[in-house]
Amino acid sequence: MDTELLTLEIKQENNPGFTDFGSGNVIALTSQCLRCTRKPTSCTICSEFCPTGAIETELDGRPRIDNAKCMRCAACVGICPVNAIGCTTRTSQQFTRHALQATLRIDHLAVCCERTCGLLRLRSHTDEPFEAHRALRLIEESKASDHLLVVPCLAMLAKEVWFAILNEIGTLRFTALSVFLPTGQCAQCPVNLCDNIEDLFGKAIVTAEQWSGHRVGIITSAEELPQTRKANVRAYLASGNTMDRRGIFTGFLDELRQTWEENAVVGNKAMDEVQYQRDRRKSFDRTRLSSELKKPRQANRTPIASTSRYALVEALGRNDLSAEDVRLSVSATDKSKCTLCGDCIDVCPVKARAFDKETTEVLVLETFCLACSACLQVCPSEACYFTEIDGRLFLLDEAELEQKATAGKGE
Repeated sequence: MDTELLTLEIKQENNPGFTDFGSGNVIALTSQCLRCTRKPTSCTICSEFCPTGAIETELDGRPRIDNAKCMRCAACVGICPVNAIGCTTRTSQQFTRHALQATLRIDHLAVCCERTCGLLRLRSHTDEPFEAHRALRLIEESKASDHLLVVPCLAMLAKEVWFAILNEIGTLRFTALSVFLPTGQCAQCPVNLCDNIEDLFGKAIVTAEQWSGHRVGIITSAEELPQTRKANVRAYLASGNTMDRRGIFTGFLDELRQTWEENAVVGNKAMDEVQYQRDRRKSFDRTRLSSELKKPRQANRTPIASTSRYALVEALGRNDLSAEDVRLSVSATDKSKCTLCGDCIDVCPVKARAFDKETTEVLVLETFCLACSACLQVCPSEACYFTEIDGRLFLLDEAELEQKATAGKGE
C-alpha cells in the first residue's frame, strides 16, 4: 500500500479514530464517579488509560473530558469500575439492547469496532482500493441485516455485556457470537497507545466465556462475516461447482429451496419472538435485584443498579443455567474491626452500603456492590474486605417467588 497517497485531508476525513457512535460527546457522570463522593478517592484509572490524555482533573478533583482531544473511542466506558462514563447520545446499555434484539432474528452475531471501518476507508484511498471497497460493502451488508454490531472500541464492552449476549445462545435461532478483528489491527489503532487494548477486552471476553460456557469466535476477514442468505445464480456460477447444465439447474434450485426454508423459519417464529420479548420483560422481576429496587428507602440512600450489573442480572433472570459459574467479588465488613464511622457509606458510588439502626451494623447490599475498592481505601480500621459470591445470589428462590406472586395478586 502506497501510504504517500494518503494526504492530510484524506486522513482527517477517514481517521481510524473517527466513530459513528453518535454525534454527542463522551461525558463523566459525576453522580457515580469515585472522585465525586462525599469521601472522594484518588481513582485515576480512566485518565491514566486515555490514549489522548483527554480526561483531565479539575481543581476540585472532578474529572473533565476535553472534547477537543477525545477521539470518542469510549474505551474508558469499559475500564471504569463504577460505570461513571457515558455518552450524550448513545449508551452501552442501548448497544446491549440492540444486540439482544438482534439475537431474536439471526443465528450468528459479530461485533467489530469502528476503527476497522476507519482503517479500511484509509486503504480505499490508496493505490490498492479494491479489496478495501469490497470489505466495506460486506460490512455494510452485514450491519444492515443485524448480523454485525459496530461499537467504537471492543474495550468499551464490559464482561457483563459479553455474558448477556453469550447467554442468549440456544434461544430461538441464535447459535454463535464472534468478534470481527483483522490480524494486526490493534497494533495500528491509535487507541492502543499503551499496548493494553487487546488485553483489556480479551480478559472481559474470557471471563464471559467462563461464566456462560460458550465461546466467542474470531473472524479476521470480511468475507467470513455472517450474512443473510440470498439465492443468486451468478454467485453459484462463480462458486466453482459443477458447470454442466443439469448441475447448474439443480444447484440453483437447492440454493433457492434453502433460502425459502430459512425465510419460512423466520416467519413461523415471528409470534415466538413477540412472546419471548414479553418473557424478557418479566424475567427481571424474578431477580433479587428487582425486589431490592422496589423496597422503600430514604430518598438519598436509594441504591443504584449500574449498567453492567443490570445487564448481568437481567441475563441471569432469562437463563439461570450458568448462575453457579458466575463469580463476582463484593465487599464485606469485619464486624469486630468496624467502628461505625460511616466513611465506607459516604464513599460508595452506588450506595451499596447502609447503616442498619436496628442491628447497629453496616449492611452491604451485595446485589449492587461493584467491588470498586473505594470502601477499602477509606476505612480507617481496615474492616472492609472482599469476598466472593456467585450468580445464584441474584435469583429469588421458589419460596420468594411464590411470596412475590401472592403479594402481586393481593395488590
